[in-house]
Amino acid sequence: MARLVQKFGGSSLADSKHIQRAAKIVADAYREGKELVVVVSAMGTSTDRLIELAHQVCQSYADPRELDVLLATGEQVSIAMLSLALQSLGLKARSFTGPQAGILTDDTHGFARIKTVQASRLESSLRRGEIAVVAGFQGMTCSSELTTLGRGGSDTTAVALAAALKAECCDIYTDVDGIYTTDPRTVGSARKLRVISYEEMLAMASAGAQVLNARSVELAMKNHVPIRLRSSFQPGDTGTLVTRRELAPEYQVCGVACDSDRISMRLTLSQNFSAQLTGHFDDERHVRVSQLVSDLEHMGIPPSTIFYQKADQLNISELEFTCEKRLSRNVQSLISNAILDFPGSRLWIDAGIARISVIGCAIHADNQVASEFIATLNQADIPVSMLTSDKLSICAVVPDKFKDEAIREVHARFCQESRIPASITASA
Repeated sequence: MARLVQKFGGSSLADSKHIQRAAKIVADAYREGKELVVVVSAMGTSTDRLIELAHQVCQSYADPRELDVLLATGEQVSIAMLSLALQSLGLKARSFTGPQAGILTDDTHGFARIKTVQASRLESSLRRGEIAVVAGFQGMTCSSELTTLGRGGSDTTAVALAAALKAECCDIYTDVDGIYTTDPRTVGSARKLRVISYEEMLAMASAGAQVLNARSVELAMKNHVPIRLRSSFQPGDTGTLVTRRELAPEYQVCGVACDSDRISMRLTLSQNFSAQLTGHFDDERHVRVSQLVSDLEHMGIPPSTIFYQKADQLNISELEFTCEKRLSRNVQSLISNAILDFPGSRLWIDAGIARISVIGCAIHADNQVASEFIATLNQADIPVSMLTSDKLSICAVVPDKFKDEAIREVHARFCQESRIPASITASA
């Protein structure tokens, strides 16, 4: 009997009617003969409400362990509600928290990574003919501490279970019906991609496209788990398939993504500090410079995304990069400690920025894409403060107030019908 993992996001479980709709989708798949594991997020915006509640009683430092205990309750409501809805349809369903489902993580509260899945209880449940309903977003450490996986962590839970249980596919249901060339709320002419490779989807997710969690795509690619992104409001639509590169088209540009949940940091380096980056490597201070770069990379800021401007006439150098807003305090603290002994060095911070990216497997082989990208922004008089690129994407940092215009202009240049083959798309 074929196994399938289904995942329902918070927007698909917003209230009792939404939960009943999700239960019908699950029931239809079960009656087709599937063995089912269903992963759920917290209902609607309940996670945000829990965070707000925590801040009301703790306005300064919040213990990450206690936050995990609090936030994990949202998914526990969902698993019970969906199990009850399935039972009301005459089906056998059993709910499992993340720890009960055997999801073991590291001990990073608030942003834990799944280390392994011990799925014996789920296997037993499936053998009994039950639908296993699992709380996403949560797991347990080897010392039995409850952890959460960070925003979008339920996607990662679903893919991890699909890999552990050798499911044929992982269907992720949300309030959109697939992956588009850009956010259709910003560009009405955005086009749906029927198939996309893991690599391109990972690049889009990492660049700010919020339809799938980047960790989940990375895990799916590693374990060869096909993902179908589908709408819980249009269950008959097969959505978008995320799969191996050889089964997907190779787009010149598959989409345009925007990430406005970032800040820009520019570190102006004094003469003494600059010397450490330009060849004087024989003292203890260079070790600290190297450690700074290494620590930034460990925080998720790869060297390829750090723009380095060599010393000018005043022997001043600059490092410039962007980071997620949630990391800003840690990054500021790291840099401040690193430059304590270098008078004249300063850190400039700009929270009003957005990162616009064009993504596609063929970008690295076509220099014309980069020149067209820059020309498009210049022609629209959109200022660019930084430009970086890697194998699958080219990214420009622009003022946040220009982000929608930038998305529209870049999408119009690269994602016309002539560049996205009609046989593998559908109209928005």
